[in-house]
Amino acid sequence: MPLKQLAERTSTSVATARRRLNQLLASGQLVLRCSLARPLTGWPVSAVYFASVPAEHLEAASTSLRTLPELRLCAITAGPHNLILDVWLRGVHDVHRLEAHLEQEMASLRFRVDDRAVVLRTEKNVGRVLDRRGYSVTAVPMEENR
Repeated sequence: MPLKQLAERTSTSVATARRRLNQLLASGQLVLRCSLARPLTGWPVSAVYFASVPAEHLEAASTSLRTLPELRLCAITAGPHNLILDVWLRGVHDVHRLEAHLEQEMASLRFRVDDRAVVLRTEKNVGRVLDRRGYSVTAVPMEENR
């Protein structure tokens, strides 16, 4: 959104909008993100693993998982699977290869994949509607909280 439009929506001047935006970025309260069409990244396959480790190993498991280049998201949850991993892979053949690697590398943490799913198509991502190629075609309007 252009600064002029941001200023109008926040009922401030352009200079104030710029200063506040810079403050938010500098403090880390606001982080800019760029999302790409997955087929263009060389990682066209998306998979989700539903995994478990004993509670005492959650911190060590999440620390280890952070080093995976394939990892897009790791969520610690409550329920039968206390870890949910969203990964991007180079091919469908990598789904089981990565699973075996994770279970072998984290065997001492008793890490196990309980279930997995290959994502056949992503309809929306980061507020954008995607076409079959994964390209953005339109924005999903954000509701204003008033």
